[in-house]
Amino acid sequence: MVQILPENWAVLHLGMIFTLTLAQLLVVYVLSDSLSPPAGLGLFTVYFMAALLGWIAFTLQQGTVTPTGVDVPAVAAILNSYLLFLAAGQRASIQLGRIALGVICLLGCLSVFFLSPQPMYIAQSGLSALFFCAAGLICARRAYSRRNVGDGMIASAALLVVVALPVALYQLLAAENLPLARVITFGAYSWSFVLLVTGFLTSVLIEYQQHLSHLATQDPLTGLLNRRGLDEAMRVSLARAQRQDLPTSAITVDIDHFKNVNDSFGHDTGDQVLRELAAILERMCRASDVVARMGGEEFVVILPDTELTAARSIAERICQTIGQQPLRINQQSIPVTVSLGLASAHGDVNLESLCNQSDSAMHLAKRGGRNRVAAVGSNPVVFSNSPAEAGS
Repeated sequence: MVQILPENWAVLHLGMIFTLTLAQLLVVYVLSDSLSPPAGLGLFTVYFMAALLGWIAFTLQQGTVTPTGVDVPAVAAILNSYLLFLAAGQRASIQLGRIALGVICLLGCLSVFFLSPQPMYIAQSGLSALFFCAAGLICARRAYSRRNVGDGMIASAALLVVVALPVALYQLLAAENLPLARVITFGAYSWSFVLLVTGFLTSVLIEYQQHLSHLATQDPLTGLLNRRGLDEAMRVSLARAQRQDLPTSAITVDIDHFKNVNDSFGHDTGDQVLRELAAILERMCRASDVVARMGGEEFVVILPDTELTAARSIAERICQTIGQQPLRINQQSIPVTVSLGLASAHGDVNLESLCNQSDSAMHLAKRGGRNRVAAVGSNPVVFSNSPAEAGS
């Protein structure tokens, strides 16, 4: 490739690329030590390193008086665009097209030994546009599915190259203006690289923020909401209940003698019991109900627009389902029962007060012999669900 910029501008441009790449790699280095590094981090690291090396090779070639026999920047452009496709595919967990485009990339790189500068430029532009187009489609799909503007920026960078390269080829083939074609190509690659770096960092930061928000509202063991997540999930329902004076009920569920499960079978098995119970609660509750883990072996189910009588039916069904058949965990049968407490309120409901009332009812069920349902209102009432009284 012939010189297209004065030497001082080439050095300034390389300095910008070098700074962007170092900033990118610093972020990559920090993220690589995290417990859950971002998807595609490895191949995007390789891409940014290869891109930096390609820009260095291009700048060095601009300063040589005697042209080299191999157009190294052209080969680097083809390889880098294919690496971008691989990185985008890894980040989106898409493997389709890797082998076919890899063969095309290999043939394009080998053609540098057989093609003169102008045909090689055409081959480089066509293959780069192909790989950028494939990467852009992958990132656009991921941006839409994940609602991540960072992936959209990467797709925009790919679109810039896909649009600019045909314009550059037109200047070469129709106007026979190779220097202008190279300037257009150079500008497209430069701006797309800036967009790629910015887009990848934005995408990673958005996902990291989403991950932190997820951790703040979800119990990591069971996948249920935690207390904070419960408050956020119920905000709209409680506002509706207040406006329309609707009932809201709560069921507190606590595993009986859970310490004995941990002591007898181990804490890993105890954790599995919690996960199994969480799955049972989610399966038995309605789509409108909200299930959360409040800590330890205690869960709560919030039932919008549900009177105490209907909540009692659901709670008794849960109690019977869990107590009738032992849980099968790690080839072991583990008998588990639960005590449940009920509370209900109308209109303007204080969620903390409602949960405290159902928790008090649950302790009443514990004192009444466990494996049963209890409710606390103005007058304490116990709805027994124990096997001994079920037949009476």
